[in-house]
Amino acid sequence: MSRNVSLKCAQRLLIASLTALISHDAVAAVYYIRQTVGDDASDGLAPGTAWQHLAKLSTLKPGDTAYVGPGLYREEIELKNDGIPDARITFIADSTGKYTGDPPGIVMLAGSDPVDGRSFRPTSSAGVYSLRVPSYHPVLGVVEMDSSQARYHPASSTKEHLVDKLTELQVVEKLPSHFDYDEESKTLYIHTSDGKPPATHEIELIHRGFGIYLPGKHSVTVVGFTFRHMSDAGISFFKGAADGAALFNTSYGSRQGIRVYNATNILVYGNTLFRNENCGVYFASGSTNGSAIRNVTYENAKGIRWGSKSVNAAAIENVAFDNSEAGISLEEVTTATVRANRLGNNRQTQLLVFDAEYNSDENCFERSGPDQYIAHFIPFPREQRFKTLREYLEARHQDVGSRENACGPWPDKLDVHKMHSETTGYRERALKIRESPADVRPSRGATPPVPTQTPAASRNTRPAPVVAKERIRTPRGADHASENAVNF
Repeated sequence: MSRNVSLKCAQRLLIASLTALISHDAVAAVYYIRQTVGDDASDGLAPGTAWQHLAKLSTLKPGDTAYVGPGLYREEIELKNDGIPDARITFIADSTGKYTGDPPGIVMLAGSDPVDGRSFRPTSSAGVYSLRVPSYHPVLGVVEMDSSQARYHPASSTKEHLVDKLTELQVVEKLPSHFDYDEESKTLYIHTSDGKPPATHEIELIHRGFGIYLPGKHSVTVVGFTFRHMSDAGISFFKGAADGAALFNTSYGSRQGIRVYNATNILVYGNTLFRNENCGVYFASGSTNGSAIRNVTYENAKGIRWGSKSVNAAAIENVAFDNSEAGISLEEVTTATVRANRLGNNRQTQLLVFDAEYNSDENCFERSGPDQYIAHFIPFPREQRFKTLREYLEARHQDVGSRENACGPWPDKLDVHKMHSETTGYRERALKIRESPADVRPSRGATPPVPTQTPAASRNTRPAPVVAKERIRTPRGADHASENAVNF
């Protein structure tokens, strides 16, 4: 986005782009997935003949649209085909059930599977337990569903192992909420959050890498899903992907909420991204023209991050708070535009700039502790840290129209335990509800309109300064080991 283009004009262009991304003018076919009553032997072309499993969607073709009904899907989608600009491939989570005919509910893809805590055996170290895992099912992560649902940390990536030279098992012995999977012996070692036996917790093991994986895929839109506990990311626009969009999704408990890697023209709009080990969304490895707009990010290491020689970044009207490192991080980025974001109580700094070319204004910054910074710059002309907006703008001549403090209330945080309860119990509950009502059966070949819902990033936030009257309503559904390192 050019510096000479006004924010108002840019926002209008983005509204037009969003409308195009969810249009159905060139739909080739509409498919349905229903966890409740779907059957993979059916044709998937109507709610009454819906498929049951997400793998059926891997071969969608240009112009195809898939509506996925509510429920918990312990599955992933790896798309095999490309969309084209005037015939996009579109995945829509039908959380209202309006089009699939199911009762309303969350459409959740989980990367983890439950394991019986009684299967673990105590080791000679207090708080450490082991489990032999079948060779065809390697463990990519561990999560306690009855705690914060932040995933355990791998022992192999800790300072204790990399710097202090402890073995992985010694790290697990030392640190709660850590794990190590020994590939050779196919044995998992965990140290629970409280040192108590795994049988006292609800443990899940992460086996899947992505929720929706789009390697090199073009013109794909993903709308309204909830992703949790993937080894890598809820949505991955990977190596050569282009013209993609992630709209109104929720993603938590993974490495990244949304990953954009060496991809072009990717729009990340209206998503809620939290409690991911690295970033809410990460544009990496030379990604070009990546836009993050009206997203809510919290309790990640970094909320929104660009890195490793990415070009033409746009961060507009996002809310980033309570992240453990930075709200917005620009690392080795050329031409980044940062406008109208709210950044507060991010533990180290609200804005991190590492060897990046950027322009920034109309933002709101809040610090909640004496050790937090408004902005932190590395390394040129020298490391600089600013605790007040005045110090920052006088030294860097950026954010002259921004303000400090009184940024308004932060969005409510999502209740992961409630979401877990709702999704694990959904199918049984939905089948009982369906005993009396008849299925809604749109005719074959029909192209239902996109359901409407308030964008997640606009909830409990101040009104958008320019486009409030033009807001469209569509469905919702870090580790800085070294300051110039790229983490995946």
